[in-house]
Amino acid sequence: MLFGDERNKSILIDMLQSFVELPQEEYELTFVDPHLKPEAENEKKGILDVRVKTKSGKVINIEIQVDPMKHIGKRLSYYKSKLIAEQIASGDGYDAIQQVICICITSYELFPGVAEYVNGFRFYNPKNGLCFEGIPEEIYTVELAKVPTANDGKRIWEWLRFLLARTEEEIEMIAQVNPEIRKAANALYVLSSDPELRSRYEAQEKERMDNKAFLTDAFEGGREEERNVWQAVVADKDATIADKEATIADKEATIADKEATIADKEATIAGKDATIADKLLENERLRAELEELKARLKN
Repeated sequence: MLFGDERNKSILIDMLQSFVELPQEEYELTFVDPHLKPEAENEKKGILDVRVKTKSGKVINIEIQVDPMKHIGKRLSYYKSKLIAEQIASGDGYDAIQQVICICITSYELFPGVAEYVNGFRFYNPKNGLCFEGIPEEIYTVELAKVPTANDGKRIWEWLRFLLARTEEEIEMIAQVNPEIRKAANALYVLSSDPELRSRYEAQEKERMDNKAFLTDAFEGGREEERNVWQAVVADKDATIADKEATIADKEATIADKEATIADKEATIAGKDATIADKLLENERLRAELEELKARLKN
């Protein structure tokens, strides 16, 4: 909700610029529908957390993974492949394919024993380090569990400490170092103060925790069939929640556009009111001069 809001685009841009290697001019971003197109009617619809396009058409997909996922690498590969495949329409050539950058932010460790908390992956020959530049795929992983508490000098550190902040004091401390993080903090306060948004978040969080508890019981009890069924149910619910969030985001964007239009009209009206007031003052002044002139003529 925070990074996927059109009104907060500068927040997303600043965070991406802190670790994604792209030319400055590419950061003219456009938000894209986060739903992946199914190839068949009965195929499961994929949902991405945030999906944007750069100025030249490169696709950036951002996913936040709270709970550990066994096949996270395969999941990323699947979504990356879908994002590439859906770029080509019937009759298009391979030149229509733009680079796809997948960013996976996890609250847990993906690579135990590796100190680096931000890693970028491309296609390399492990024997000589040769990079296959012609393959338009790139993956970034961000492991929040490894972010140090002390500033290590990396620009991304500020944003990750903001994501990890749990108290207002922690948020305020990190918001002082970056104007965009200050903007993000203010937007977060607004979201937190909205009863409807807060209630929806708490309901989703409760459902996520309940689902996790059930899956844990299924794994520990060895109930393979029950576990598989429930995982499918959870996936469907996640897709439903994402659909609802996308609808809400669209409505919020529409409301924001209407509010902006109203504000423009109010500004126009205020300008006309000021012009009318100036003309009335000018008329009063001329009337006073006329009365003074009449008085002189009588004398």
